[in-house]
Amino acid sequence: MKKTKNKLYQYVTNSNAAPICSDTDSGFIEAINPMAALRKVVSNYKHPCGLYAAVIKEPSPENPIVARYLSARAATSESGGCGTHEWKGDGLYVNDKKVPEKKELYEIVTEGKK
Repeated sequence: MKKTKNKLYQYVTNSNAAPICSDTDSGFIEAINPMAALRKVVSNYKHPCGLYAAVIKEPSPENPIVARYLSARAATSESGGCGTHEWKGDGLYVNDKKVPEKKELYEIVTEGKK
């Protein structure tokens, strides 16, 4: 039986705004694939304001993003489109129209796509 080797990946995390801007952290993590690396980073994240988003990058000169995590708040914000964003007690509004709430998102990023 062939044993799968871990690969080294780079990660970058962003906290929820604390209180005005997000705290960013980065480092390296070993995992069998980008999704396993992402799940490790998300499950081990510790910040009093919580995790907003995280990406896994190939540690290479091009440094492409290969996987990403968006919290429900980040996924909802991303789906809101362009306009004036305002968070109210019951969710996100863009140009005074309520944006449907999204669930957290884990995804593999394919080449040429953000």
